Amino acid sequence: MNRSWLIGTAVLITAASALILPQLATLEPSLHRQDGVVETLSGGGAVLESSNLVDMLEKLPLTLAIDRAGWKGNVLSLDLKVTGNDPEPQELYQNMARVISFAFQETVNVDQLLLRIVAEDKWLDSRRLLLAGDIRRSEWSPLLQDALLTAPSRPLPESVKSGLRISESELWKKQFIYP
Repeated sequence: MNRSWLIGTAVLITAASALILPQLATLEPSLHRQDGVVETLSGGGAVLESSNLVDMLEKLPLTLAIDRAGWKGNVLSLDLKVTGNDPEPQELYQNMARVISFAFQETVNVDQLLLRIVAEDKWLDSRRLLLAGDIRRSEWSPLLQDALLTAPSRPLPESVKSGLRISESELWKKQFIYP
């Protein structure tokens, strides 16, 4: 009787483990994202450092000028500058998506991207914030990035703004979205 009880208990524990362990894995937030993408390190990306920051940013296919750039503790800070000719919002969204792609798809060590779009007023010699994003690798997804890249010249969907932590200034809303 002891032997059959022991075998039955072992089989029951094995079956329970097979059912419970996959459920525990789904609770790990760093492995699974809202859209089901699992992040893996393939080793194929570049390592961003202070010594190669300018060289790597210079290669980005942007239509906006880079105003400021900073690198500290796996956080890339970047300001893109809008000057004159009132570009379409779609062009600015595309530039943001290209920078996000660079940070999270072409490098392996950027954990956070602080991205700002600023307008330069040459008459007043000042800069005004239009858009700002606090994008984190742990919350980033290719679907959000594609939605930003293909966004038309109208307000961004709330899902994109919240997913990429994009905030819009009043100047942006008045000048570009609701003129």
